[in-house]
Amino acid sequence: MFRVLQQQFSRFWSQQSGTQRLILIILVILAVVLIPLFVVWATTPTYEVAFSGLSEADAGQIVEQLNSDNTPYKLRGSGTIMVPSNQVYEVRLKMARQGLPEGGTVGFEIFNGNTLGMTEFSQRVNYQQAIEGELERTIGSLSAVQAVRVHIVIPEKSILSSEQSPTTASVTIMEKPGMSIDGSQVRAITHLVASSVEGLKPENVVVVDVNGNMLASGEGSDQSNLTTQTDSRRTAELSAADQIKKKVQDILDKALGPNKSVVQADVSMDWTQRETSRQSYDPDQSVIRSAQDVKEVYTTTNGSLEGVPGATTNLPPAGTSTESGSNGLSYTRTESTINYEVTEVQTHEVQVPGDIQRISLSVLVDGITDTQQLETLQSVIAAAAGIDTNRGDNLAVQSLAFDRSYYQNQMTEVQKAEKQNMYFRYGEIGVAILVFALLFWYILRVLKNLRLTSMTAWTPIMRPVSEMALPMAGTQSKNSAGAGAPPANLLQNHAASVAPESQSLNQLTQAIENKKKIPKIELPTISPEFEQLQKTLDDVVDSDPTSIAEAIQLWLADDEKQHG
Repeated sequence: MFRVLQQQFSRFWSQQSGTQRLILIILVILAVVLIPLFVVWATTPTYEVAFSGLSEADAGQIVEQLNSDNTPYKLRGSGTIMVPSNQVYEVRLKMARQGLPEGGTVGFEIFNGNTLGMTEFSQRVNYQQAIEGELERTIGSLSAVQAVRVHIVIPEKSILSSEQSPTTASVTIMEKPGMSIDGSQVRAITHLVASSVEGLKPENVVVVDVNGNMLASGEGSDQSNLTTQTDSRRTAELSAADQIKKKVQDILDKALGPNKSVVQADVSMDWTQRETSRQSYDPDQSVIRSAQDVKEVYTTTNGSLEGVPGATTNLPPAGTSTESGSNGLSYTRTESTINYEVTEVQTHEVQVPGDIQRISLSVLVDGITDTQQLETLQSVIAAAAGIDTNRGDNLAVQSLAFDRSYYQNQMTEVQKAEKQNMYFRYGEIGVAILVFALLFWYILRVLKNLRLTSMTAWTPIMRPVSEMALPMAGTQSKNSAGAGAPPANLLQNHAASVAPESQSLNQLTQAIENKKKIPKIELPTISPEFEQLQKTLDDVVDSDPTSIAEAIQLWLADDEKQHG
């Protein structure tokens, strides 16, 4: 069987042209190379990032653990470890159970080992290193911090406190992409570091980022407070200006439409803190504070002039003396004193800083020439922004034709670029479809030519059931009719009559597809089995004309070999 196949392959190969042989070799090489690659690609697991941004120490420990667990992994650089996607969470849990990654820092676990024989200096250095490591871990837990380094300088103790150098510290922070640390977080970091180290003050902590920007200068509390106050005040002014701008812009967008106005606002606030004490008197309102009435009466009987010695008695109207003759004298004095309290008002006022001192608002609208409409807009904007002319606020509303040529040119360029990209994309798709169609057509043509040329080179080793049934039917027809031609011979004779020997396989197939029925040959006697066989052959011709054409071609080739 294999020898027959070898002979047929040799005959088939000898009948191919040089181009056809090259195509066959290329197809076989591609199949040999691509099929194993596809199998390897399909069976290779996909890798995902399990750890990133690791220090070299943590990465080494994790890799060592993965090797001991026989877990496949890949390294991307020195700080990224990738594992199969179905083992990512399992590997993370295993590493977390073993305390990995440690973050590249060493904390107080440095004292877990044997410290026997260590000098005091070594203990002090280890203690300082442990504090730095613990601070790095704590600061690194902030959401905006990606990496951090802490350095602490603890000077030697001095006998005189006046000569004692202060403890200082420096913190270097790497922020996460897209995130930043604000002033309040920086102050929190400085106080955290200062509270963790004995003798360290917040003003002696310097905080910088990896770009060299100074976040905390460590110049003292006064300077730090001044900087913080300035930043907070400017932030408050900008926030107030943004609120005014947003309110005015919303009104203009709803009234005029989007992109029809431009609003800019500036707010100045009074940050002076005042305490005012006032004391006022109301002369129109008074109350009696105190009142005193004095009345004196004196009477004599000897007829002499008597009285209190002194000028007061001798001068009217302090006293009245009366000579009554034999009846004597009488004396009467009345005095009344009233003290009034004037109404007093005392006021003590404390003015909190942050009041708006002045608002400057400028508005440009596009293409409004109606003066009345501009006045209406100005009044509406003034009410929305809280403009107070008595306070010194400025409001300017002007109409100006916006120059949109730049945006139109940009839009035209963008649309042009989009169209070009669309055309290129459609062209690529069209070229790909055309190349695929041509390649498919060429492969079909090559296969068709190979099929046609291989008809005479390949001989079926295992015969079909229908072909095996033909001799049996011929035997039955001989037994029943005596001298009758086998159906196979009849079919060969009919094929020879329908198509000459030079007719190709396509012509035979076309002839059978056109349902050119095989004429029935009258035999002396036809058995029912032969009629059933004839019907079966007709059905086969109608259903699969290509197979019948191939069989006819093979028979013609056998006849050529026998007669040749």
